[in-house]
Amino acid sequence: MKCPTLLPTVVISDDAELAAMLTCALARPGAYLPVIDGPRMTRDDSQAEVTRRNNAVARARAKEVYYAGLGADAEAALDRYLQRVGPRRINDGEAVKGLAAEKGRALETLQWSRHSIGLGLLTALRAGKMIAFADEPSPAVQVRGKSDHLVVCEAGEPLSEVIAANYAFALGAGLCVIPERSKHDGRAILEAFYGLYDDRDVSPTERLQELARTIRAMCGDIVLPEKGSLTFITGDIPYGFALPELPSTHLFKYPDLGLAIINGFSNEQPSVRGTNVAVLIDPQQTDAPEIDAAARLLAQRGMFVRAHRGGGATVDEVSRMIELYPYDLLVLATHCGDADGYRWTYEFTDSDGRIRKLVVDIALGIGDPRKSEDDKLEVMQFMRFHELDGVLWDDPDRLEKVDAGRALDDFMEWTRTDKLEPVLKELIPRVADSAALKMFDHNYLALPRSLANKNYPIIINNACASWRELAGRFTFSNARAYVGTLFPIATTEARDVVIGALEKHGDKALAHAFWSAQNGVYRDGIRRPYIVTGVYPQRIRIIQENTPLRILGEMQRALAEWQRVLESDRQAGREERGIERIVTFYDREVRSFGANRIKLPDRDGA
Repeated sequence: MKCPTLLPTVVISDDAELAAMLTCALARPGAYLPVIDGPRMTRDDSQAEVTRRNNAVARARAKEVYYAGLGADAEAALDRYLQRVGPRRINDGEAVKGLAAEKGRALETLQWSRHSIGLGLLTALRAGKMIAFADEPSPAVQVRGKSDHLVVCEAGEPLSEVIAANYAFALGAGLCVIPERSKHDGRAILEAFYGLYDDRDVSPTERLQELARTIRAMCGDIVLPEKGSLTFITGDIPYGFALPELPSTHLFKYPDLGLAIINGFSNEQPSVRGTNVAVLIDPQQTDAPEIDAAARLLAQRGMFVRAHRGGGATVDEVSRMIELYPYDLLVLATHCGDADGYRWTYEFTDSDGRIRKLVVDIALGIGDPRKSEDDKLEVMQFMRFHELDGVLWDDPDRLEKVDAGRALDDFMEWTRTDKLEPVLKELIPRVADSAALKMFDHNYLALPRSLANKNYPIIINNACASWRELAGRFTFSNARAYVGTLFPIATTEARDVVIGALEKHGDKALAHAFWSAQNGVYRDGIRRPYIVTGVYPQRIRIIQENTPLRILGEMQRALAEWQRVLESDRQAGREERGIERIVTFYDREVRSFGANRIKLPDRDGA
């Protein structure tokens, strides 16, 4: 499957109907029109939300940006970055009609139900029509594709349906919208996968067969392409496991679906650098023969390969490398599982005057200061809400039972400024969703602020049960693809699947490569532990370049940039310990490259 080009136009919208109408005025066959949601301005990290959208506009090389139904605060925040492209505001259907006329589009309109917005949009795009929405029912049918690819989208997020229709239109794919599944349903299925070997009264094979039947029933009456492929747009459920007859990938419908698609498609454009730098991590906490084999295979294919093994794979070293080193492919081989930790109970009166009781679970990842360059303790903290006012956070009826009000915002603000202390601390054996990766010295809690020196890498994680939680975290941090597992796997499985995907099927799309590799290992069996996340038409694409020189150049630029930030912070009297660590990392890496005598071009470029 060929990757579509990106239209140099981005729609930023929080109004799904308006975004759909605008799509009809702007989309073109064979190209992808990027549609992204607006920054979530109520979040603590609202500035990061704005920055990520600005970066997505840059990656799409947009010459036009349209705001459609954004709040004034979101528009004002984006304007500070996007004035170079002169964003246009589209506030209603009449404005869309004016734009369509300006673009020379036919104004014939398809009337469709607003309750199946994605199917209506793809139908209108294929017919070359505009679209208008009403409350009347429309046929809840599967839209057939021109290619053998099918996009299957869970309902429940109207803007995600709009993005799914755009994705399908660009690929010439069909589209099917299936019923929304609750977070509770998704968690129950994932827990069943993760605890595959817990119930000794049922064999793992029988349990997997039961899960496959359950998930397949959730898909309803999908008409599958005979010899095609699938993209699932889902909340939590790994639908591809239950349909092993076709290769498949997954995208998360919320948050940031639009950003994830831009990350994938933009990195597959012919003018974009390939997948040339691999980092392999083996803390030697488990047998990992796939690491040696991967190092050999990737080097033979022309990749620059770097490995962190044993004592070189500490929490401190790996966490900084994952965020700061300019790699394109990351392969992890270690244990993964929810860590033990603490349950802290807080009692306070929120800013609305309501007495609240909030219980949170906390897991810690602690680097060994003896293995740190500055002999300082590095601590990462993962926090998960457990209970509010006596109602469990996982209760499917939580929203009806308790009104959070200002409680969570107050809690986050007051704990950050040390104005709130727990009234009770308990030890617990498992912090759900912590998904800790075992390094040489301690647990690494993967909560990266960015990845690969602000690049967009592919992540392959061989750790057991490493799919959903870590896929979400890494794609949120701008990984363009993530491959993880649903349940515990044996060493031989990891080796055979990964090597099959990288060697025998290495020239195929990533989803197809892992599908083929698993078919080769498991034949007709039910086991299919690996799940791929990311847009379908992307692959490990290696191109010819002076890779060491490029790495050195990137790190020299990063070092200079962070040195300026450090100096600015020092002049302002701000805390700079974290930035000092970044500067130390890049300084060490640049010196290491110099010590290894990387050949720099002379002044004439020779």
